[in-house]
Amino acid sequence: MASLKRLIIVLIASLSVWASLVAAIEAPTFELNIITEDWAPYNYQENGKLSGFSVEIVQAMMRQLGETHTISVYPGARGESMLDHQPNIMSFSLFRTPERENRYKWIGPISQESIYFYKRKDDQRIFKSISDIKKVAKIAIPHKGLVSSYVDTLKLANIHKMPQKDAQFRHVLMGRADLLANVTPLGISYYLKQLNVDPDALLKTQLKLLEFPLYIACSKQMPDDIINRWQSALDQVKASGEFDRIYNKYLH
Repeated sequence: MASLKRLIIVLIASLSVWASLVAAIEAPTFELNIITEDWAPYNYQENGKLSGFSVEIVQAMMRQLGETHTISVYPGARGESMLDHQPNIMSFSLFRTPERENRYKWIGPISQESIYFYKRKDDQRIFKSISDIKKVAKIAIPHKGLVSSYVDTLKLANIHKMPQKDAQFRHVLMGRADLLANVTPLGISYYLKQLNVDPDALLKTQLKLLEFPLYIACSKQMPDDIINRWQSALDQVKASGEFDRIYNKYLH
């Protein structure tokens, strides 16, 4: 009888080990592919190193999760194509627009940003409304993209579209344009530093052009448990004060 009991115990133990091995073999592996684009000051390469506000937030989330992943840089259009056609893509920093809402799963927001009209610090004029900015001679904006498309809807006759951001800044700083609308407060701080200009050379007016949240977009096939774990990690980064520390680093 004792020998039979021992045999049964051995058989049960063997079956348990076998079942575990089969489960491990059959369990699907899901390797995340985290990507971004070159868009300073949120994600960009500097001296061969990936940097930026959003990059540091995602790295803080990884530390919270105890995970390490490589972040690869692709042009924006290719990154969006990867999101559409590959099952394991996380891409940041993306605008969560109505057109994109149902195409992806979302983690965030990693930032809530606004774009204002900026003027030179010695300009005493007050700008509170669209009617105020219609009175100036020239407003410098990007030649394409979200800002350009939105400004087009305002039907302003004094818009000067320019392809290069540094040129947009220089036009206002040198008095060739009255106002600038192109990037967020983090972007203003970044580009003024790049131009070796005083951080208060441009002042934010009271007129907000638009407001938008930035998110991590994920492939529609991304498992919900991964979405939930990463969202929880972001929430903890914010609660710990790490989020504010990183934001202030890029703002000043």
